[in-house]
Amino acid sequence: MGLLDGGLASIFNAAFSGLYLDASLHTGTGTPIYGPGGVITGYSGGDRAVKVQVDAATDAMRRGDGYAEGDVRIIILAQGIGAVTSDHRLTVGAVTYSLQSAELDAAASHWICRGRRI
Repeated sequence: MGLLDGGLASIFNAAFSGLYLDASLHTGTGTPIYGPGGVITGYSGGDRAVKVQVDAATDAMRRGDGYAEGDVRIIILAQGIGAVTSDHRLTVGAVTYSLQSAELDAAASHWICRGRRI
């Protein structure tokens, strides 16, 4: 396996998974699942465990169509999670984000997303 056909994703996952935060990627736009106190704890349609880093939005994201104040950059390690799209939602701790955009890096090691807190 070469670095650009999945090998780099394995290396990134091994190197960074211990540093990144645990999160749940909610597939589809299913119905919200409410927990105690009316807090959304997930969405129907299935969840996948992922590793993420939440950071400030990039200048390119700020200049892009649809940017709203408060949007953040979310980096999701790509190893074994399949495609990520703007139809997904992501929960990190007690915060859920709708993904406004998702782009796989050239080495297929991580997804770079713009997220909006919901």
